[in-house]
Amino acid sequence: MEQKLYHYCSTQTAFAILQSRTFRLSPLSAANDSLEGRVLGRLFAQLLTEMSIPRGVADVASIIVEGYADATEGFAFCLSEDADLLSQWRAYACDGTGIAIGFCSDFLTRDYGPVNFGKSFYELVKVDYGEAELRASLVPLAQQVEDRFRLSGEFITLKAGLSRHDALAVLADRDADCRGLFRARDEASTALLSELMHLLAPLHFRIYGTKPQTFYEEREWRLLRYRHKVSHPEIDFFADNTSVRPFIPCLIADPARNAVRDVILGPKHRSNTNWIRSFLEHVGLGHVNVIQSAHISYR
Repeated sequence: MEQKLYHYCSTQTAFAILQSRTFRLSPLSAANDSLEGRVLGRLFAQLLTEMSIPRGVADVASIIVEGYADATEGFAFCLSEDADLLSQWRAYACDGTGIAIGFCSDFLTRDYGPVNFGKSFYELVKVDYGEAELRASLVPLAQQVEDRFRLSGEFITLKAGLSRHDALAVLADRDADCRGLFRARDEASTALLSELMHLLAPLHFRIYGTKPQTFYEEREWRLLRYRHKVSHPEIDFFADNTSVRPFIPCLIADPARNAVRDVILGPKHRSNTNWIRSFLEHVGLGHVNVIQSAHISYR
C-alpha cells in the first residue's frame, strides 16, 4: 500500500504548483520554528562537556557544529503524513480555504536522471520530534571524538578574549574574516584540527531532521536540499510584502507526474469539484483524485 504525503498551501499556491508542475523548496531558516537547525548543535555541545576531552578542544568542536546552521541553509518542501488535519488547514492553508496536494512517497524517492526531481537532487527526510532520540544518536560520535582526542591536549582553543557568542557571530557573517578565531598550539595542530572537522562533517547534513516535541502533531516529512549560504545558480528569489527570500524551483516533469496523487479541497474551499477535475485534465494531471475535506462543519 503506497504512502502518501501532503503539502498544505493556499489555493493560489496549489494552482501555481499544479499548473506549472513546479514546486519550491523554501529556506527553513524562515520557518515558524526559531530553533530550526539549532537543536543538534546545542545537544552535541552538551554531550562534549560530559566527555573526557580537553576543554578548549570541546569548545572549538561545539562551535564548529553549532555554526553549521548559519553556514548552511536547508531548502525544503514540507509535507505531512496526515491528509486532512484541521490544525494544518488552519496554519498552512489560509484557515481552511486552501488545498492539500497529496504525493506518493515512492515517486518522490525515485531517480529521474536529468530531471531536477528525485533522489539525485534531494533526500526525503522524516522529521523526528523531541531531543531524547537525537541525543542518543549523537552519543557514538561524541565518544569517537573523545577516543581520538582526549590524549591530544589543548591542540586548538578559542582565541583569548573571544566568547563563544562572538565566534558564532563571525561564522554567521559571510563577509567576516574567520581567520584567527582559533589558536593552534603548534604546527601539528593543523592536521589534528583537519581530522576533527572531518569527523564532525556528517553532522552538517543532519541539522534539519529534528524539531521540538510541540510540533509533533504535524507529522512532517521534508524534501530537503542543503546549500551553503552563498550565491548558487539554482537558487532564485522572490519578494513578499516584507522581505526578499531565496527558493529552489523543482520541476515535476512528465517522468515524475504520477508523484501527484490527490488534491484535497479545504473545509472552506469553494471551487466546484468538476472545475478542479477539468483543470487537472487540462494540465496533464487527469489521474489525480479530487477529495473534499471531511471537516465540513468548520467555519
